[in-house]
Amino acid sequence: MYLTNTDGYKMIFYIENLLRDYICKHITEEEIPEKMKLEAEQNAINNGIEQPLNFRNLLDYLHLGQLYDFVKSNSFSKFKQNTSKLVTISELIRKRNNIMHSRTITLEQKEIIKETAEKFIISLQDADFKNKWDRFLQEEINNYTIPLFFVEYTLGKNFDTLVGREQELQSLKRAIKIPTPVSVIRHGGIGKTALVLQLVEDLLYSPERPFDRIYFMSFKSTSYNNGQIKKIDKSINNHNDLIYTLANYIGIENKEVNLEELENLVWNNIFSTKSLLILDNLETEIVRSNMSEFTKIADKFIQNFANPSRLLITSRYGLGDREQKFPLYELDLDRTKELIKINLHNNNHKLKNINNEDWKWVQEYSQGNPGLILTFCNTFKNTQKSLADLRIEYNSKYSSEARELHDSQDTFLEFCFDNTIDSLTKESQIFLSALCYLCDETSITEISEELITFLIDELDMGKLGIYNLRASNYVNIGFLQPVLRSDKYYVNNLFIEYLNGNFSDQEVFTVYDLKKSDWFPVINQIVSDIYDIQFDEELSLEQTLSNLYKAKYKLTSDNSYLLRSFLCDCNLKNLADYYQSASSQDILNNFSFLEKVKIPLLQNSDLINQEKICNKLIDSLHTINQLINTKKIKNFRQSNLMEYFNQLEKKLGILKSSNFNIKTRTKICYFLSSLNELDKAENYLKNHEENMKNIAFELYTKKIGSNTENKEQCNKYIDKCQIILSKDAKNLSEKAKARFYIYNARFHQDSSPKNSFKNASLIDAYEINNSILYSFYLESLLIRAHCSLRLNGLKRNTFNENALDFINKYKEEIKSSEYSKLFPKKRKSFEENLQKLERIIQKI
Repeated sequence: MYLTNTDGYKMIFYIENLLRDYICKHITEEEIPEKMKLEAEQNAINNGIEQPLNFRNLLDYLHLGQLYDFVKSNSFSKFKQNTSKLVTISELIRKRNNIMHSRTITLEQKEIIKETAEKFIISLQDADFKNKWDRFLQEEINNYTIPLFFVEYTLGKNFDTLVGREQELQSLKRAIKIPTPVSVIRHGGIGKTALVLQLVEDLLYSPERPFDRIYFMSFKSTSYNNGQIKKIDKSINNHNDLIYTLANYIGIENKEVNLEELENLVWNNIFSTKSLLILDNLETEIVRSNMSEFTKIADKFIQNFANPSRLLITSRYGLGDREQKFPLYELDLDRTKELIKINLHNNNHKLKNINNEDWKWVQEYSQGNPGLILTFCNTFKNTQKSLADLRIEYNSKYSSEARELHDSQDTFLEFCFDNTIDSLTKESQIFLSALCYLCDETSITEISEELITFLIDELDMGKLGIYNLRASNYVNIGFLQPVLRSDKYYVNNLFIEYLNGNFSDQEVFTVYDLKKSDWFPVINQIVSDIYDIQFDEELSLEQTLSNLYKAKYKLTSDNSYLLRSFLCDCNLKNLADYYQSASSQDILNNFSFLEKVKIPLLQNSDLINQEKICNKLIDSLHTINQLINTKKIKNFRQSNLMEYFNQLEKKLGILKSSNFNIKTRTKICYFLSSLNELDKAENYLKNHEENMKNIAFELYTKKIGSNTENKEQCNKYIDKCQIILSKDAKNLSEKAKARFYIYNARFHQDSSPKNSFKNASLIDAYEINNSILYSFYLESLLIRAHCSLRLNGLKRNTFNENALDFINKYKEEIKSSEYSKLFPKKRKSFEENLQKLERIIQKI
C-alpha cells in the first residue's frame, strides 16, 4: 500500500463532520448567519447539487475554517457556550487544505494534529461529542475511510483561487459523471492543469464522495513561470512508468510478475474501486511514442462503462474520437481583469487610473491566456511605471519593461504551442498556415464556417481531405475559439505570431512554407480582393465574405455565389440581387429567405430594395401561374400561389403600408387578376385608376364577366370601361378591347340583343392572330347567331338566315387546326351553345 500516514487526515475529516453535527444540534437553520448560508448554497450549486437542502446537508458545503469561525463567534455562543476561541486550529486547517502534495504526514505532525483536535473537542463543552471523539480514536479510526489522493507531479498547487473558471469547473464535474473518458484540451498556458487540480480538491471534500481514490499522474516535461520555460524531470516518462507507479500506489508487489500481469492487476484494482485516473499533459508522451498504448487505456474505461471509475486527461489535443472533448478557452476581458486584480491585491495602488484602453491592450497582449496574464502581472509588479506607460512603450520596445514583455511573449509562444501543431496532419497544417496568413494580412480577428468553405473551394484544398480541414481540428489545438450561438470563431493572434515566426522546427508547415507553395498566388489574390473590398470602410466578416462572393458572381455569372453572398450577409440589397438573377422556381423555393430579413421588412426600410424584392416575387408568381395554365407544372396549384401572396402581404412592410410605386401596384393587380382574385385586385387599384388605365380596363372587364347575375354591378363596370375607352382607346390592347366587347355582348344578348349583336360584331375589325382573339371570334359568331334569332322573334316566316350564316361559319372553323388547339373545356362550352342554337332552329 502507498506509504503515507493517513491517520492525521482521518482526524481532520472526522473533526470537520463532527463540527457540522455539533452546529446542527445546538441551532436551527434560521439562526445561521445569512452570509454563511449563502456561501453554503453557492458551494452546493457549484457542485451541481439541486436546491433546497436540509440544514445538515447544507452544512456539508462549509469547510473546516468556516465552521470553526462560526462556532467561536459570539452569535453562536448565545445558543451554546464554548471556549473554542481559546484554541487555535490553524494546523488542522493548513493540513486540510494541503492536498495537492503527497499527503505524507510525519508522526510528529500526526501528534500535533491529534493534540490540537483534542483541545478543540474539549473546548466545545459537549460530553456527547467528547465521547464520540474518544470512541473514534480508540475503536473506529482504523476502519474510517477518507478519499485518497495519489499524486505524481513535480509542481505543487501554486494558487489559492481558480479565477474565472467557475462555469468550466461545474461543466467538468458534470462531464466526468458520464462513463466516456474526458479530455481537457487546447494549447499550453490555458490553465488545463489548474482546472483539474481545483476539480480534485472539490472532489476530495465533496459530501457525495464520488471517488474513493484519485490518481494524478503527470507527464509534464516543461513549465512556464514568470516569463521562463523550465525543463522538468518528468515523474512519468512512458506507459510502462505509469503502470509501475500506479502499482506502487495501489500496493501491488511487482517483483514476481511480468508487466502484462502487473497491468492486469492494476486495472482490476482501479475498476474494483471508485477511482479517478488523471493523466496530465499527455501530449508530451503520445507525440513521441505509440498513441495506441494510451487509446487502449481509454478503451478499457469505455468497456467498463458500468463501473464508477473514470478517466480524465489533460492534453493539447486529446486521443482522437475516444473521449469527450472538453476545450478550455481563453479568458474574456472581465476575467482577465479579475485575475490581474487578485494577483496585484498587495499592490492596489497600481490599479488606480487604469482606463479601458489600457485594459484592452492587456487583453490584446495576453489574448486571455492565464499563463501570459500572470507573467504580465509579474512585470507590472516590479516596475514603477503605470499600465498606460507600459502600453505606450510596448510598441517602441525602447524600455527594459517593454523588451521584457516582448521576450516573455516570445517565450510563452514557444511553450504554448510546442507539441501542439505537431499533432495535426500535414494537410491540416497546410490549411492552418493559409488561415493564419489570411488573418494576419487582412487583420481578420474572427472567421466563420462559411469563410473556411470559401477558402477550401478557392484554394482547391478539398483534395487534402475535408476531415483534415474541419474547424474542430483547430479548436482542439487552440487556434480557434467558438463564438457562442453562432458559426463563427475567434482567432488566436498568438498562434498566428507563432506560425509566422521561427519558433517551430522543420517538421511543421509554416506560413514561410506556404509562401513557396502553389497555393500562395491564389490566397494572395484573395487578400488583395479583401483589401479592395475594405478600402473605403471597415466591414464585418459577413460583409467581407458576401462581397467576395459577389466578385465571384461577376466573374462567373454563377447565381449560387449570389445565394451565398446573401446567406453571409442577410440584408435587403443582397436578397434583391439574388432574386433578380434567380429562376422563378428557385425564388419560390427560397421564399423563406424573407424571414432572414424580417426586421428591415417590417420596419419598412430600404424601400427601393423592398420594391425590387416585391416585383421579382410577383413576377415569379405570375410566371409559375402561366406554367400552371399551360400544364407545364403539375404539382402546383393556383391556390398555392395565393398562399404565397398572402404571406407576402404579411411580411412586406410596403404592402402593409401601401407605400409602393405604380409599377409594383400594376404587377400585383395583373397577378391577382390572372387568378380571378378580382376583389383583392380592385383594392390595390383603388384611387389609382388614372395612372393604371390598362389594368383598370382589363380588371373592370373581368368584373363584368364575373357579375352576370348582378345587373347593377355589370352596368357599373361597363360604364367604367366605356369611360376609359372614350378617353384612351388607342393605348388599350386589341385583346383587352375584344374581351370587353365579348363580355358586354354576353351580358346584353338576352336583355338587349341589338346592343349585344353590335358589340359582338366589333370583333371582325381585329386580325385574329392568337388563341385568345380566336376564342373571342368564335364566341362572337355564336352570340350573333343567338341575337339574330332574338331580333326576328323566333318566327319562321320572318326567320333571318343570318343566324344560319354565323352557325355555318362556326362549323367551318371546327375543321381548322387553330380550333383543335383550344382548351377542351372551352370547346365543350362552345359546342353546347351551338347545339342549343341548332335545336332552336329545328323547332322554328
